[in-house]
Amino acid sequence: MPEEKKDELVHLTIDGIPVEVPPGTLVWAAAQKAGIEVPIYCYHPKMPPLGACRMCFVEVENMPKPPQTACTTPVSEGMVVHTKTEKVLNARQGTLEFLLINHPLDCPICDKAGECDLQDFTLRHGPGGTRFDLNKRHYPKPVPISKDINIDRERCILCQRCTRFSSEISMDNGLVMISRGYKMEVGTAPGNAFDSNFSGNTVEICPVGALTATSYRFKARPWELKRVPSVCNNCSVGCNARVDVRVDRVTRLMSRNNDAIDDGWLCNRGRWEFDYVNNPERLRTPLIRRNGTLTPASWPETIAYVAQRLQEIASKHGAQAIGGIGSTRTTNEETYLFQKLLREVLGTANVDHHHGLFLGPRDRLTGKPWMMTNSIAGLEKAGHIVLVASDPYERQPVLNLRIKKAMKAGAKISIINSETTELDRFTNSPYKAAKVNVPQNGAGKAAKLLLNYVLEAGEVQTSGYEDIKSKVGREKGVIAEAESAFGAEVVAQLRQLAQEIVSAGSAAKGAVILYDEMATLDPGCEDLAADLQALAFVTKNIDREGAGVGPLFEDANSLGARDMGLLPDALPGYQATTTVGMTYNEMLTGSQLKALFVMGANPLRHLNGATLPQSIEFLVVQDVALNETAQQADVVLPAVTFAEKDGTMTNLDHHVQLVRKALRPLPGAKADWEILIQLAQALGADWNYMHPRDIFDEIAEHNPFYAGLAHEDLGMQGVRSLEQEVAHA
Repeated sequence: MPEEKKDELVHLTIDGIPVEVPPGTLVWAAAQKAGIEVPIYCYHPKMPPLGACRMCFVEVENMPKPPQTACTTPVSEGMVVHTKTEKVLNARQGTLEFLLINHPLDCPICDKAGECDLQDFTLRHGPGGTRFDLNKRHYPKPVPISKDINIDRERCILCQRCTRFSSEISMDNGLVMISRGYKMEVGTAPGNAFDSNFSGNTVEICPVGALTATSYRFKARPWELKRVPSVCNNCSVGCNARVDVRVDRVTRLMSRNNDAIDDGWLCNRGRWEFDYVNNPERLRTPLIRRNGTLTPASWPETIAYVAQRLQEIASKHGAQAIGGIGSTRTTNEETYLFQKLLREVLGTANVDHHHGLFLGPRDRLTGKPWMMTNSIAGLEKAGHIVLVASDPYERQPVLNLRIKKAMKAGAKISIINSETTELDRFTNSPYKAAKVNVPQNGAGKAAKLLLNYVLEAGEVQTSGYEDIKSKVGREKGVIAEAESAFGAEVVAQLRQLAQEIVSAGSAAKGAVILYDEMATLDPGCEDLAADLQALAFVTKNIDREGAGVGPLFEDANSLGARDMGLLPDALPGYQATTTVGMTYNEMLTGSQLKALFVMGANPLRHLNGATLPQSIEFLVVQDVALNETAQQADVVLPAVTFAEKDGTMTNLDHHVQLVRKALRPLPGAKADWEILIQLAQALGADWNYMHPRDIFDEIAEHNPFYAGLAHEDLGMQGVRSLEQEVAHA
């Protein structure tokens, strides 16, 4: 972002300190920039100002009726603000005294104690005593308002942060204000449930202990926690998170604001689904199958046995009799070493992972990886967002919030899906949203129709894309069949949408076209990725702000796995390979493999009840738990979770981010990269990496899309590495 010009800034003084801020900045934010605390309860930087709690009083010279609320007062040139005058201090004390009249003095048992704004501000700004000597008001407590959240109404200070989050951010009105006056309270609307995917954010932004998470209630005190900045491991958005640990257990995950990715929010899956880290059934020792039973073994024995068996199979059947299936949730460093072990140490090209169907490792039209050509934050600048066979609310939840933010700013949302999605409810609202209900597995044909209609319009760029025109020309029979199957109403909707996408191509705000990676595996969707990519290109909705196209990936490091060369037809950085190996499906259904090494994956869940090929004589599974595939393994190697190791992951818009060790590794288990190094050394390789940082340096040296990056560059919020890419090979 370019530096603000001096003449574009507003100059003011706060407590005698000169401050320069952009126009429209609120006095509260200006004070923050100057390092001056102005206490707040109702205000939240991600929501519109309210001015309800009357805590952020300041005195502004030459303004009527002082004091003023800092959270609703914008700055102006030459403004003089005072935050510590007698009038301001008295007003704050009065507000706090009023809030404490009925607030229970249960800090010793309140989960919020130690990180409570009411507690802190009372200490720093409060009266220090009370004049109220009557009985306080009481409510039943705690009251469950969802399976995850309890409410203690007598602690509530009616700041309305939670209800405003529900109306302004998640837009589901899960929580509302009930009644009026002294009877006002927070609750759910009649007949409604507080079942939002984002409900946990209300617990975090509650400034007191009114809303508490059932998973954390009475589990720890804030001052007992070790807090480690990391990244959520539960989907491909890569939300920044803080891992809070007590006595070698993860107690909670909290949001860690990164405007470029998560906008400061976490979904419930990211916030609370970490039980697998604390699971007492996790693997703690290597296992070797003896007499049909998996039995414990030592690490040296197990590593030596795996190396011996792989060498025997390679010697007897050739290296191509060995295959490797990697993970979309291990770090970049571990994925890189996994494919390097298979390719360079064992000599096999059979390396892959579970992923969508893309025509080649790189997108032909850009020469870059198959990924979103726009950024997550760039969605806010789009004029039209088209979601094809995707439901971010369920699959990439925090991306759903970014789409809603764009919708509130005026963007149109078009949904092409055979299933019901959470965004469908906005089609009958004041917002611009439309749903095209296509038949089951009809997304692929819908994409072909859209591409055909924009080419028919003749208002698109076709020079240099004659192959796209000829491909569409050869598919006229498929297009006619799709039109007949869809019916006149759906065809009309798609024709209108095609025209809107064309119009967006020449508008200031373009169109962003997104589809679910796994939808490409559905019948009839083999060309989905290529057709939508071509649609964006010919309509000029690519390589500019507020426009783009790309897949929404499934797992935390799905894109990183591709980048690291976990593909049978490409080396790290999508560099060409002379030997093409077996694909994921070929390894699981063919009869050529004799040995299969699985790291951090569970391929049996994709076989629909089938078993692994009978030809596989030796199966090694490296994972944190004894999943279905591991139960059939000849050797099981116990690994650790994302919370117990360092490394990097690459999210769906190519932000490379650091995962930091928050826990000591589970005794008996090892990080995947450590296991791979030991195995490579047992196979005769000279691998001497001492830390994931050393592996990342090698990645940056050989992978053109990570060129020039170092751990130090990633900082607390990562780097969108494609901005630093060199010319592709």
